[in-house]
Amino acid sequence: MKRKMLLGLMLLLVVLLAAIAIPLGVVAEEVPLNPDTLSKSGAADPVPQSEAIKTAETTVASVPTCLYQTHIQNQGWQEWRADGLMSGTEGLSYRLEGIQIKTSIVDLGVIYQTHIQNIGWESETNRGWKSDGQMSGTEGLSYRLEGIQIKLTGSQAANYDIWYQVHAQNIGWMGWARNGESSGTAGFGYRLEGIRIVILPKGSAAPGSTVRAFNEKINVPFQVTYQDAIYDLAYNNYKTVNFSYQRPVFSPSNQALANINGFYDGLENEWKAKIPAFTKQALDYWNKDSVTQKNSHIKYDTRSQMEVTGKAVYNKNNLLSMQQDVYSYYVGSTHGYHELTAHTFNTETGAELQLGDLLSIDQSLIKSKLTNEFANLNRDDIDLNDVYEQLGPTAKYYLTDAGVCVYFNQYEVACYASGRPTITIPYTRTDLLKPIETMIP
Repeated sequence: MKRKMLLGLMLLLVVLLAAIAIPLGVVAEEVPLNPDTLSKSGAADPVPQSEAIKTAETTVASVPTCLYQTHIQNQGWQEWRADGLMSGTEGLSYRLEGIQIKTSIVDLGVIYQTHIQNIGWESETNRGWKSDGQMSGTEGLSYRLEGIQIKLTGSQAANYDIWYQVHAQNIGWMGWARNGESSGTAGFGYRLEGIRIVILPKGSAAPGSTVRAFNEKINVPFQVTYQDAIYDLAYNNYKTVNFSYQRPVFSPSNQALANINGFYDGLENEWKAKIPAFTKQALDYWNKDSVTQKNSHIKYDTRSQMEVTGKAVYNKNNLLSMQQDVYSYYVGSTHGYHELTAHTFNTETGAELQLGDLLSIDQSLIKSKLTNEFANLNRDDIDLNDVYEQLGPTAKYYLTDAGVCVYFNQYEVACYASGRPTITIPYTRTDLLKPIETMIP
């Protein structure tokens, strides 16, 4: 009996050991840690959940192909991010000050440069492009990054596209750029606050919208391009007539700016063609004045004037709107006359945009719709019949930060004392306007 009980216990022990035993030859695979993601304690530092949800509209690879980290105001170097995860911050108004980028794909490299406060594009200085993990930007200077360009290099570069998207001050997330295109802003003083980068097979669809990836404020150098005067030797060489023409003169670094220069060449030539007739009339007024009247003009330093001054009133979103005040005055007249001229250009092409190009309504409705807007001013001094007749696709307008301003000069729809009747159509008026702030990619 004892022998049978002992055999039973031994059999039960064998069954239990078989149930819990680990089969020979089956070993869990060890996944090597990326040393760049290790914390000081040696443990892998996971991406926080709040950051992980802010991914690009693309699949994040299980093995990172593109790694990047940013140096952030008040925080220093953030942990490495990969493949579309955001590096930087949102809602804190912290500037990016530096960035490092690298790729783990064999035979693929990356070069990049940033547009830095007080410095500009690095390639235009002795700083040059950075590559494969080098820092672009600054440390310890508190300079903001404003824009970035990234390119792929190496024998595998032809097989991939690198896409990147930035979060910019006052704008938010901008469109995606790729393969060396500019991303961010230049000329506005807006800081970059975050960035996403992803490498995709060549020809893959963009990870998201590519609209307005970069916004540059064009330098608009207004110059006096014509200056002349007429003097009367009999009155101590007193200047009796003055001529002056101010206009934008761009360095023709691209065809678009050359086209705008050509447009203003034509306007200047038209203005110069009026000088002989103005001169004749101005001298007639001066010569007919008595000695007493002439001495009064000299005392109060008055003379006939044919002068043009200019300024830019809107310069962003690939749109440039400029005004010229065309002033004429004959000495002895009650007052001079200011004619406002305005022109708006697509800075990508240099083409002028007419009012009809900006309106979302059918052109047959422009007269009635905009006349109603002038009627809403509730001004008895404006002749709405004249307003209706003069409105149309080529009506006078200019852009401001507040909206599209449609205007009439003095005498056109009201008396001189009424000034310049103007309506401002806010950009939010989608019942009248196209999405002007994003209409030119």
